[in-house]
Amino acid sequence: MGHEASETQAGSAVEASIKASTGVIVATVGMFNPVAGVALGALKEYVDAPILQLIERERARREERAARALQAGSEEAQRSLDRLVQTIETSPDLLALMSETVQAAMETPLAEKIVALGRCLGRGVRDEATVDAERLRVRGLAAIEAPEVKLLEVLAKETHSTPEGWYQERFPGWRQPEILAELPGFAKVLDASIARLAAEGIVRDDGLGRVAVSEDDPVEMWILTDFGNDCLSLLRAVSAGE
Repeated sequence: MGHEASETQAGSAVEASIKASTGVIVATVGMFNPVAGVALGALKEYVDAPILQLIERERARREERAARALQAGSEEAQRSLDRLVQTIETSPDLLALMSETVQAAMETPLAEKIVALGRCLGRGVRDEATVDAERLRVRGLAAIEAPEVKLLEVLAKETHSTPEGWYQERFPGWRQPEILAELPGFAKVLDASIARLAAEGIVRDDGLGRVAVSEDDPVEMWILTDFGNDCLSLLRAVSAGE
């Protein structure tokens, strides 16, 4: 019984430490975010109670996501949360990485993404030579939500066979008709989703310079970049480990 009580107390202490550290970090990042940084006391005079409850629930969800990302970072860096925070405090580059990581984690409901973000932070803490690369990964992951994951999963598949007589056996990338055959619900939003991922260097058009053989022949051939494959691998690694 004494041993179990000791373990319970130790667990409670760790949980309290995580909550305390997370609260400070979320409050800092919240200074730049209207939801995370909102002062509920100042709103009570102007906002109905149900709306205040929604805001408070959202604040609580954001703190939970931030805590999960920081815990994943702690595990990846193989350091206690306190040590992790102490290390981050000594480096402006790590502080910037942590801020972007926490902000992206707070804004996503995607569990795999939260853990992947935290692991990027942990790798940056473990080896500061990788901080710049991890910041780019965090920014790439920040652009990916559930709809983009579906699109990336399609682009990661083998491309379709080309018509008879082509010089290649398969298309060099994914054309929009084939993508929409896999994701019919994307008909009106595919351009926006591709543009979002292309802006982060996650996908690219491998059909640039290709001459269409007819008016109905799309020239776009979308593929994952090496960076896109890296981001997808981060998310898949979390899913495989759960």
